[in-house]
Amino acid sequence: ASVIYHRHILPSVALLPLLLETQSSNGNDEKSRFNVVDVGTGGGFPGLPLALLLPDVQFTLVDSVQKKLKAVGEMAAELDMTNVRIHWGRVEEMYVGEKGRREHRGRYDVVLGRSVTALPRFCGWVSDLMKDEGGNGGDDQGGRLIYIIGGELEELVESRIVNDVPLDKLLQRASGTSDKRALIFNARDVEEIADESGEKQRIVRSGPQKKKGQNNKGGKKMAKGAWSKKQNDVKKQRGYDDFQRYES
Repeated sequence: ASVIYHRHILPSVALLPLLLETQSSNGNDEKSRFNVVDVGTGGGFPGLPLALLLPDVQFTLVDSVQKKLKAVGEMAAELDMTNVRIHWGRVEEMYVGEKGRREHRGRYDVVLGRSVTALPRFCGWVSDLMKDEGGNGGDDQGGRLIYIIGGELEELVESRIVNDVPLDKLLQRASGTSDKRALIFNARDVEEIADESGEKQRIVRSGPQKKKGQNNKGGKKMAKGAWSKKQNDVKKQRGYDDFQRYES
């Protein structure tokens, strides 16, 4: 329990003031319209603890490992967290197709990540999820990427950091306790990192293909990207873009 608290929960809640600052600077007074996506959430970090602290903010937790998301969804349901939804699949496939564009493309005020992969690659994955600058009548600063990482960074990334805050400072503890820091980027710089690094062009999307002549004999099948209520007696659909909403 102590390891989980110090390695996972504390670094997650450390991001709270950064989220509140972004929400305030966007001029968004209606918290219900503030959307956060946690990419590569794993066991629910940092998204789940933050969602507990910000019940009026909508969180989408994304991971490609179904087993992890199932556990996260069960925790959210147990805690009666109506502001959390999960997406099982690759993040770079979330915003393609008609439903993906409507549900996710350019929707998010904040993208969260925690040492998921190299930052240029991560920017390539998430740039299309972020709100564009100049929205809300021109007053919106656009989406922000908040990324927890340690170690050295590529020059391409280093030159575009808006803010670099050690987690120790955010947690008001002795310097040197952790080498991790929270980096903040605006939407335009994330897009430039993705393009200049070539990572956006390297994205290869894949998905289950329906074989020719294959009939749907098992009844009506939920369309990709559709939402469904949690049903324990129904076998989960297999696919990259199946959604589930966990409700009390």
